[in-house]
Amino acid sequence: KRRLTLDRMRRVTQARINTLMHLPPDSLLPPPPETLKLAESPPAVEELRARAIAQRPDVQALANRIEAERASLGLARKEYYPDVEVMSAYDAFWQPSEKDLRPMVGIRMNIPLYTDRRRGAISEAKARLAERIAELASQTDQVNLQVQEAYEQVLESEKSVRLYNKTILPAANENVKAARTAYVAGGIPFLSLIEAQRNLVGLRESYYEELAEYYRRRATLERVTGGPKSPPEKGNP
Repeated sequence: KRRLTLDRMRRVTQARINTLMHLPPDSLLPPPPETLKLAESPPAVEELRARAIAQRPDVQALANRIEAERASLGLARKEYYPDVEVMSAYDAFWQPSEKDLRPMVGIRMNIPLYTDRRRGAISEAKARLAERIAELASQTDQVNLQVQEAYEQVLESEKSVRLYNKTILPAANENVKAARTAYVAGGIPFLSLIEAQRNLVGLRESYYEELAEYYRRRATLERVTGGPKSPPEKGNP
């Protein structure tokens, strides 16, 4: 019964992967690896948090909006400056009947006397800038929390997988060996041997489930940090 369930889960997973790749659901996939091992331990959580702030698109989008709001505030402040326009010409000036052309230089200046509208524009720009800064601070806090949570989950799964490898599975194997020896010697009934083997199978299945959960959590950690570490730009170490 368990084998039937696992076969059904494998076929459904195969169909899901093919669908993500826009392939027919029953397309063949490459064979899985013979064994799965733990990946390299993640770097320090401080480095991961800094990487997330530097790489997450949502954080960078808010930072860019802040720069745009700062530019808008600067433009609103420049409205207090008078508009100066310099012009030059070479014509007959005020008397079109004159035949001789004369050079002419002029300056046009618009002095901003009414400042209420300009003060309102500056206040509005400051409010938008403060709102964006608050959004960035809140988003940064959420990113740091997500990274910390994913990091702790990866460490938990890593320790659990090591526990299975070093302690639980070796002890279960030894238990089966001892039960087989005792059964051959007539010390225990056959059902006791079957029960020891069943426990070993169940622990192996739990081990592979824990290993799969470890890689799922590694993927989550990579997602919340904005992907793998960005390669350095050309010319930089």
